[in-house]
Amino acid sequence: MTTKKASPSSIRPTSAQKPADAPSVAALAAAILDGRHTRRLPKEVVVRLKRYSPKIPDRDWAAIREFVLDAAAATAERTSLDVDRAVVIAAPFVQWAVNVQGLPQEASAVFTRRVIDGYCQHRSDVADGSVASYRSILLKLADHVAPSENPAPMQPIARRNIKDPYTRAEVEGFRAWAYGQHTASLTQKAKLLLAGSAGAGLWPAELGALQAEDVTATASGVTIWVRARKPREVTLLAEWEEMFLEAIAGSEPGKPVWGPERTALKNKNLVTDFTEHCDGTPPTSSRLRGSWLARLLDERVHITVIFAASGFKQFNNLHHYLRYLTTPSTQDARGQLRGSGRA
Repeated sequence: MTTKKASPSSIRPTSAQKPADAPSVAALAAAILDGRHTRRLPKEVVVRLKRYSPKIPDRDWAAIREFVLDAAAATAERTSLDVDRAVVIAAPFVQWAVNVQGLPQEASAVFTRRVIDGYCQHRSDVADGSVASYRSILLKLADHVAPSENPAPMQPIARRNIKDPYTRAEVEGFRAWAYGQHTASLTQKAKLLLAGSAGAGLWPAELGALQAEDVTATASGVTIWVRARKPREVTLLAEWEEMFLEAIAGSEPGKPVWGPERTALKNKNLVTDFTEHCDGTPPTSSRLRGSWLARLLDERVHITVIFAASGFKQFNNLHHYLRYLTTPSTQDARGQLRGSGRA
């Protein structure tokens, strides 16, 4: 099945399951998305859905397919949802939430209003009318697979929605991994990934769009002009300057530093494509970015500076980073609140 030729085929409720007679969202239990709902669909529908292949790498789709199909099937059991269209819309959303944002593959973490709204803001490549349609379907999925997480618009997310940032020691440990690749090309990419993510919080798509002329090195530091969807300027953490400059050395002007094989469709999964061929255990880009954010927060960088450097419009997961920060002493806390001094 392809998104162009497939004709929508709704899974309609039986007369005993009419939407009007369905229980309220508040009374619904969270759906366990382990394939059980998909198996209850008609066989011909299951076959068609399993043939569907979205425009993401096969490896990524295989990892989230059961989760996506079961979310659509669980909702179709209780509503008149067009399950084909739901899968087409949910696939890139879950890909973004799990592989780009680093959320755990759990209904209560992925299918929340805040995450859905963040995704819709991210889809600047889609017309407003289409985004509104996507949001409507994703919210319907959320209401039925994770009802306790969505009792009202903008309800705070109750669960932890970030993967643990690496500790400083863990990040430093990846230096040996970066320098230990068996080819010059892999070493260059490993350096760019590590220094760009841990030193400037760059996402894979932003690393893929980077060109040598986007980098300015002066006595006051290394500054990167970030292209992609959230253009901004970021100054690299000092300890990553040397590795980052090594990674871009000799790059051809006007072309991506990452390499000519990068394509627009692979932007989001650029790191995944690379780590399939590298040596050793690679770092996770979302955890490296999380380490960068935790570092800035721990060093009390002004929040407006963090927003500008990270490309945030809103920081939904800010509170989840508190556990990774150094807790001030009672005396220091009192001094900060009083305004009489800051350690």
